[in-house]
Amino acid sequence: MSHEVIVYSLPGCPHCKALKTYLDNQHIAYTNIDVGADQNAAAEMIRITGQRGVPVTIIDGDKIVVGDDTRKIMEILKGEEPEKKSPVVSAVYHDLVVIGAGAAGLSAAMYGARKGMDMLVLAGSIGGMVNQSYVVENYPGVPDVSGEELMKKIYDHTVKSGGIFVDDVVTGISKTGENFFIETLAGGRYTAKAVIAATGRSPRLSGAKGEIEYLGKGVAICTVCDGPLYKDKVVGILGGGNTAVDMAIELSDIASTIHLIVRSQLKADKVLIDRLKTKKNVVLHKGYTISEFGGGQFLEYVILQKTGGVSALLGKAEQKLPVDGVFLGIGLDPNTSVFEGFAAMNPNKEILIDIDCTTNIPGFFAAGDATSIKAKQIAASVGEGVKALLSAYDYLRR
Repeated sequence: MSHEVIVYSLPGCPHCKALKTYLDNQHIAYTNIDVGADQNAAAEMIRITGQRGVPVTIIDGDKIVVGDDTRKIMEILKGEEPEKKSPVVSAVYHDLVVIGAGAAGLSAAMYGARKGMDMLVLAGSIGGMVNQSYVVENYPGVPDVSGEELMKKIYDHTVKSGGIFVDDVVTGISKTGENFFIETLAGGRYTAKAVIAATGRSPRLSGAKGEIEYLGKGVAICTVCDGPLYKDKVVGILGGGNTAVDMAIELSDIASTIHLIVRSQLKADKVLIDRLKTKKNVVLHKGYTISEFGGGQFLEYVILQKTGGVSALLGKAEQKLPVDGVFLGIGLDPNTSVFEGFAAMNPNKEILIDIDCTTNIPGFFAAGDATSIKAKQIAASVGEGVKALLSAYDYLRR
């Protein structure tokens, strides 16, 4: 039985790319609609699905899947088993498997490819969270580059050096004797003598009332993915660090008004704060957080809660702020759930590593933002990826 599959997406959205790559690899035919290039299509997507975020997949006209939830898509299509396509047969043994293709994973893979290692990269999304960076200004030697372009440079370098990538998501890992066994969403099973985990982090939610109900209906986490859908609208941004300020700068050229909601003080780099001050449509709300998201079918307002001071003590701590959408820029949590119970972690669910990216399991290494290192920066992750690869290389030689 054939199915009609329509994907609403934006060109710069990493989740959209991951979804479409997965569908391509599974030989699932679909129609792609760019809601950034076609405002009428964007309005139609919102009308049909009730979503103000991409990707959105519609199957057979009435089954709606929000985000890159490939597992749910496959459940809907399971009556028709698609042909699985993979550059490498899953039963084949590899010396090394790298899990993740963000800054740490790509740098590890590039070094491994140049060393001619028998290596495979399981990449759910090439570039990871870095793709969501509007502009990267602090990467040594490559100033003023978009996150997506920077990651593409490292990816292209890796492929040119002989690196092999499989677009799939790891769902399980175990070790028996000297070998690791890795299972994936597409049903693959890979065997390796060494593994590097470089799974990065994902945006954190605030936990405020109504937040979950309005995800995709006014609450968003990716300006690259969903920003174009808020053209000429009033948008709030929660957070005061580099991520939130960068969001405000990017969206100031799209939205009519930006409300930047900061718990205490701006903590972003000075260069970003100086640039923010030049934006005439950004309103700063210092000393506030969001206690509630509310509205009808879509988000219409947020309740700002004073975080301290005399106003809070006098009971004048709340105010209602009308908005069409809110982007969350309050931090990131490690993508390590698949390794829980397998590798040692700290209370923040970060994989514990030593100075050489070694974990408590021989042959299992970790690098980047998913680990216990303090520095969560692109340049630091690139260096950690290289260290992890060199440690894995020495381990395999021994």
